[in-house]
Amino acid sequence: MPPYRRRVLPCAVLVTLLGFLPGAVSLAAAQAPAEAAPFKLSDLGLKGYAVYKNFSHFRETPFDNRNFRNEGVLQLEWDRKLAEWARLKLVGEAREDDDRFAKGLSFQIPETTTHRSIVSLTEAVLTLKAGPVELTLGKQFFAWGTADFYNPTSINLNPYDYLDPIDNEKMGVYSAATRLTRGPTSLVFVVVPALTPSRQPFGTSRWTPVSDTPVIVDGRELPDRSIDNMEYAARLRTTVAGWDVSGSYFDGYEKTPVLRRDPTSEIPRFAPVFTRIKAPGADLSTTFGKLEVHAEASAKFVESEGNDDAFQGIGGVNYTWDELGVTWLEEISLILEYARETILNSTPPSLIVEPVGLRAFRESLVGRVQLKFSEETQLKLATPLDVAGPPSHFVQLKLAHKLSDAFHAEAGLEFFAGGRDTFYGRWKDNDRFTFMAKYYF
Repeated sequence: MPPYRRRVLPCAVLVTLLGFLPGAVSLAAAQAPAEAAPFKLSDLGLKGYAVYKNFSHFRETPFDNRNFRNEGVLQLEWDRKLAEWARLKLVGEAREDDDRFAKGLSFQIPETTTHRSIVSLTEAVLTLKAGPVELTLGKQFFAWGTADFYNPTSINLNPYDYLDPIDNEKMGVYSAATRLTRGPTSLVFVVVPALTPSRQPFGTSRWTPVSDTPVIVDGRELPDRSIDNMEYAARLRTTVAGWDVSGSYFDGYEKTPVLRRDPTSEIPRFAPVFTRIKAPGADLSTTFGKLEVHAEASAKFVESEGNDDAFQGIGGVNYTWDELGVTWLEEISLILEYARETILNSTPPSLIVEPVGLRAFRESLVGRVQLKFSEETQLKLATPLDVAGPPSHFVQLKLAHKLSDAFHAEAGLEFFAGGRDTFYGRWKDNDRFTFMAKYYF
């Protein structure tokens, strides 16, 4: 049996078995005494899902002659109220794929592995409450900002898994957060003891740009774990005259590295290092009938290992048409946004070089249209257009359907266009078909 089939077979078997779970439970209930209720995982405070993903690329790349990637994930969540003032939430995952995104078993605080762990703790949060004060401890997620495609305030705090830059995942960060709430106003203060870096595509990935110049890239240099290298963030949010507004501040590290050049090496040699920044930010949103308006911005000032202070902003509108006068289409939703990065100050040439990275929003127009045919079936079209240099764009078309409340399926097409030296054009060999089947239990 080919190696990729051996690796994905357990995931396929798992998803198949879970697909038979409702029938098995119903049969057991039919055979049990009338007064016995069927057992459910929720009786133990458990819930979760199993998902299978397939990515079928139409072409090979210089670094990767594989056209297919299969992935399976089983996630289990336990959420229990321990007392009136205490709650514990644990989320674990088991995952496998045939491209070695997941490799081995690891448990780290913070999480710094370049590969995903086959079994991992995705989220672990202890919540303690006393009146208007709430304290959360553990591995947790933060969702700040109002924009749809990109959040310049949230991305300061949360790392991402970019092993597949399009099908990326937010990563939890080990931290302590205190929230004070009074009416519509809340204040959050976050302390992160050590940097959790974003995962980047492997050097031999189809997502790695091809270079004509031979270079040496050493391993990442993570900041030492010390009080001086801790990260801090705060956000004040309230509602004023119908506007939801917030101000935030971040003192910590960029989650994707820049490259520091070794001036003594004859062959270009670089070490990935992380830029320390201070970043004030703000966001706002409101509605005018069916029109929603929002904007978000963050200014980033370099403290070390960086060249440019920058202002990053994004703003846009959402609008929904739901009185269409036809039976086959219930609703049309439209999102339009404009994102821009402006350099505020540049230092003289230094040893720091910013690689071709994952910052797609130097100057971009982005849009998404969603057609809702019914509660079960929806079609989505998303198109980011990068205009920071020669134009390039990405088109994503997805058809989602609910076969039942528990079983969902989604199929899509993704295309990249532009010159080889543009943000999306460098991935033009990565056009693909995608499929996902997800079962909730």
